[in-house]
Amino acid sequence: MSHANEVNASVGARIKEIRLKRNMTQDVFAEKAGICSGQQVSNIERGVRGVSLPKLKDICQVLEIESDYLLFGVTSNNAETQLNKYLKQMNEEQLKYVIETVKLYAKSCGIE
Repeated sequence: MSHANEVNASVGARIKEIRLKRNMTQDVFAEKAGICSGQQVSNIERGVRGVSLPKLKDICQVLEIESDYLLFGVTSNNAETQLNKYLKQMNEEQLKYVIETVKLYAKSCGIE
């Protein structure tokens, strides 16, 4: 089996895992993700077919899962990722206050 096929099979297996956890049939998932048919979903899940990056994005949105999980089998749903979600939306002044607050909290925990 080629490396590409191994990657497709791994990604496909994780798509299937999450799709089943979401109680979606292949046909329902295909419709929501903009995939031609349930048969096409079957091909993706078995690793026969890969997915394009735009389609991977659609799949992640439908399954409410991070692409890291589908691609690598790990999630980045950690404190750093959660904080980044908020930090990206802040202006410079707000970021300055967050940094000062974190420094003070770290100091109170004995972290220098």
